Amino acid sequence: MRFGYTTGSCATAAAKAAAIGLFHGAIPDEIEIDTPAGLKLKLAILDKQLSDNAAGCAVQKDAGDDPDVTDGCKVYAHVERIFGETIEIDGGEGVGRVTKPGLQVPVGHAAINPVPRRMIEYAVREVIGKRNGVRIIISVPNGRALSEKTFNSKLGILGGISIIGTTGIVRPMSEDAFKTSLLCGLDIARGIGYETVVLVPGSLGERSLLNLVGIPKDQIIQISNFVGFMLDAARERRFKNVILAGHPGKLAKLLRGDFQTHSAVSQPANDILVDIIEQHMQNRAQRSGVRGQKTETKNLPPDTKHLIPKRESGEDKNTLSDISRTTDHLLSSALLHGVKEATTVEGIVELLRNYGNLSIMDEIAQKIEDKVHAFYTGGQQSSPAEIGVILFDMKGSVVGISDSAQLWLNHTKTKLLS
Repeated sequence: MRFGYTTGSCATAAAKAAAIGLFHGAIPDEIEIDTPAGLKLKLAILDKQLSDNAAGCAVQKDAGDDPDVTDGCKVYAHVERIFGETIEIDGGEGVGRVTKPGLQVPVGHAAINPVPRRMIEYAVREVIGKRNGVRIIISVPNGRALSEKTFNSKLGILGGISIIGTTGIVRPMSEDAFKTSLLCGLDIARGIGYETVVLVPGSLGERSLLNLVGIPKDQIIQISNFVGFMLDAARERRFKNVILAGHPGKLAKLLRGDFQTHSAVSQPANDILVDIIEQHMQNRAQRSGVRGQKTETKNLPPDTKHLIPKRESGEDKNTLSDISRTTDHLLSSALLHGVKEATTVEGIVELLRNYGNLSIMDEIAQKIEDKVHAFYTGGQQSSPAEIGVILFDMKGSVVGISDSAQLWLNHTKTKLLS
């Protein structure tokens, strides 16, 4: 697949070409720059403008075969002389401003990351020498619109895109780049000072959580399929409490030890839930055999209530107990048959709800909590970290909650669910 180059490389090439125009009288048609990856890039220069005191030009971003939202955009550099020997770099139209702590760029500064800043300064200094100074303004005219398709607003970068790139090169479908972008959310939460962070696989978990509790969005971090990676990162940042919230179709995979939950490497979680439900039913049947429990019918679906035999006059309690146990067995068999035939985890959840057994999802949430806690603490019993798990169905309703998550909710402002 074809590699591309970053917005940082575009800004560097445009700034270097504009500096050449300003100090040598002509902006070149093509410019060569060095990249941190050790590769040299030759990039075409567009939209040249030159006057006595300033010069400007653009480079068009090419992301190669990577599906980058900034592919094809133009990155402009405007360079003007200033007194002194410093090189000032700032953002103009379409380059975002940082408004929250925890990122690589201080609050109030243009979202031009440290590596691109160094690239720009090095390339321009090469042209203007040590005794001259310039002010460089990087702009992306359609950057504000492009930023709406990125994580920037969630990260507190407002007004445009970021000028980024640690290597200067865009590698197609780079998983590492995606992981790096996810870490920004943790850094912001840590920078703000949160000791508890909520990790959600995607928008379903985030939306459901925000409907449930009144916490800031900055405290909720989307982690995609990289559960283990983000738990490791949360531990490194010393978060004391981690709440994992999302659909059981994703989170139950952790019980298999799949801390990378993408469908390409992790099978659906149906079998995990079926095993737990089957074991739960067996345990309940054993307890029922000892105590002769009475069968509750009020929460059963209409199509199964015919399984409950009617009491005849003269029947003694022992007979009724036998009938009750028989009914429990029939209902358990019907439920188990249903969950085994279900094609999705959501379908399993619906069956549990219809059969009045949704509380099993609390048990599943607790098992996930135990598994994640062991992963997060590395088996250290003395670790102060607390882990909680909340499970939502596709409609955003809570279907399962672990003990630690319940304690967290008890101390957090919850909202009334419609």
